[in-house]
Amino acid sequence: MTVTCKDEQRRHAVRATNTDGGAHLNGLDYLEVSDDQRTLTLYFLGRAPEITAANVRIDGGRRITGIRAVDVRVVYQEDPELDDYAVVRVDRPGDFSTYTLRLVEPDAHGHPSDRPLAGFDQRYNALTFSFKVNCPAELDCKQEQSCPPDLPATPEFSYLAKDYASFRRLILDRLALTMPAWTERHIPDVGIALVELLAYAADHLSYYQDAVATEAYLDTARRRVSVRRHVRLVDYRLHEGTNARTWAFIETDAPVELDPADFFFVTRLDEASVPSGRPLHAEALRDLPPAAYEVFAPLGYAAPVALYPQHNRIELYTWGDRECCLPAGATSATLRDAWALADPADPSDTPDTPDTPPERERMLRLKAGDLLLFEEVIGPRTGNPADADPTHRHVVRLTSVEPVVDALDDTPLLEVSWAPEDALPFPLCISATTDPPACAYNDAVSVARGNLLLVDHGRFVEDS
Repeated sequence: MTVTCKDEQRRHAVRATNTDGGAHLNGLDYLEVSDDQRTLTLYFLGRAPEITAANVRIDGGRRITGIRAVDVRVVYQEDPELDDYAVVRVDRPGDFSTYTLRLVEPDAHGHPSDRPLAGFDQRYNALTFSFKVNCPAELDCKQEQSCPPDLPATPEFSYLAKDYASFRRLILDRLALTMPAWTERHIPDVGIALVELLAYAADHLSYYQDAVATEAYLDTARRRVSVRRHVRLVDYRLHEGTNARTWAFIETDAPVELDPADFFFVTRLDEASVPSGRPLHAEALRDLPPAAYEVFAPLGYAAPVALYPQHNRIELYTWGDRECCLPAGATSATLRDAWALADPADPSDTPDTPDTPPERERMLRLKAGDLLLFEEVIGPRTGNPADADPTHRHVVRLTSVEPVVDALDDTPLLEVSWAPEDALPFPLCISATTDPPACAYNDAVSVARGNLLLVDHGRFVEDS
């Protein structure tokens, strides 16, 4: 998950499992690249396991790929306050791009596989690095200062002149400067007639220039025919437009399936005539004029829509860290799930083998293709719901949903991701500490919501 946190408490929790008799999880803390770029020093969160070159996998690179580890030497620290580390020798240095080092299980041929090494926490089983982190940059961003040649002085014109009166005044001022002896200002004078004729022509040319300049760019064009011609230059046919559309979130207290043909939404209702906030029948709207309310109908749903109460509010999971956020551009997140039953399944119902743990049912019913809303529900600095930013709402369509379990405390989770086209346009605050003097910690500044519908302005009717 692309989440950044100020207080990484999970790092300390994973390190503590090596000493408190817990789950004995391990993890990678950081790595260092040697000067010759052929030696990587891996530091662990506590004690290091027995690993060989077949357990080290290095992915990434643009020009140089397929880098392999040729030798691994693990150094065990006698001081319990110091973490163990491993010295990894690679066959060649990489390029300037980013690489990812993972500890994996070897395959049947003794080569690194795709399976993570057993006993490592899923948050700290990989490290991203660059072989060229210590290399000096050869680019100089300083611009050369070159003296431009001296240009002759240009006449001072008022570029604010855009109509007949301002052009007439501009021409007379210029003639007073170049022809000071000519002082005639009577209307019948031929000079005044020529000045007014030029001002009249300049007024028409100025309007024509403004109209052409406005229609010459897609961002400023006012006429539909101009926009249509612009987009045709890039082989795009202009759509004729659609009704207003929006996302509707439905909060429910029980699982329900609704047929999109049997309901619609209304807004702008007068509460004095029709009570709001509860389901209505179409008969209640017959006596109201059509202009008294707006109708939105579900769009693009052929099958019944399933709604679940557990999708009303879904918390984002930060793996035990504090003051976290999803950065702008994020395309994945981790959601907190829950077990449907408080106790695991009866062991007598499943085979008594260590490789087949009892399956437990989960509460969330999300799947690929579902819509998910990310929403800021309280102000990060005050903790007040009234201070939540209403613009921090974003809807995504899930492309993958993977159920996982936090091995540290057996918390059920869902790893969800969406397309890059739906990437977050803003940083989404997940947890934060309020301003002094309260300094209260809130771990649900933003939440996710399911039960979303795409609705279209208008009501569908059948021809009789």
